[in-house]
Amino acid sequence: GEHVNAVNADREFRGLNQLDALHVDNWPDGAEVTGDPNVVFLEDEDAYETIRTSADKTNENDDRGLSGGGLVGGAAIPPSSLYSSVCVGGTFDGMHYGHRKLLTLALSSVRPIDGRLLVGVTRDEMLTHKAFAESIPTLEERVAGVLDFVGNLAPGMKNRIRCVPISDEYGPPGQPEGSEVYPGVKNDFDALVLSHETLPTGRKLNNYREEALGLGPLKLLCTQRTEPHGMSSTALRRMRTSKK
Repeated sequence: GEHVNAVNADREFRGLNQLDALHVDNWPDGAEVTGDPNVVFLEDEDAYETIRTSADKTNENDDRGLSGGGLVGGAAIPPSSLYSSVCVGGTFDGMHYGHRKLLTLALSSVRPIDGRLLVGVTRDEMLTHKAFAESIPTLEERVAGVLDFVGNLAPGMKNRIRCVPISDEYGPPGQPEGSEVYPGVKNDFDALVLSHETLPTGRKLNNYREEALGLGPLKLLCTQRTEPHGMSSTALRRMRTSKK
């Protein structure tokens, strides 16, 4: 817009390269939720460094990984906010900051010693409608990126973390009991970690669980949004494509 043109005019005058304007997502509809007892907003400031520091200190002599419970924003999450079977899902295209934050908060929400985390990664065939889909890494590459990140962040938890390809909107938490759509995955989840962008889908999932499956709702652990706009994966793919 006009602001970008003004900035580029100034840069041209100073002999600097022009800047490209990148689209960012608007604040998603339905992201503001009040009165829903199943929505919990997590404080995530400095979570990555805090959890990484804690994990580094404990993993040498402690097989539990994030020992003693999750840490967010420099303070321990109370036991009432830790869960035995946590799930999180996404495309995980490029493992940008938003992806790393989501996975960090998912790890921090798992109960120590016996808690489990399932990470669902969207299959390639579900992404063909996305903008710049040709720039999305393959499923194998995206799964490898997720496993590398969580393995480095919490190596002591590797036996309690599972990564599965997902082929539908809701993934394993949206499956009826006894379903074999995701072999070996039991739908005993009690919490789902998600972002403001996907909170409306999480609420739809809870309605589906209650009305169609007869299951209890999940606690929706939502990352705090600290700015009104955020860089999207689509914007990052657009940037990478334009540079080719």
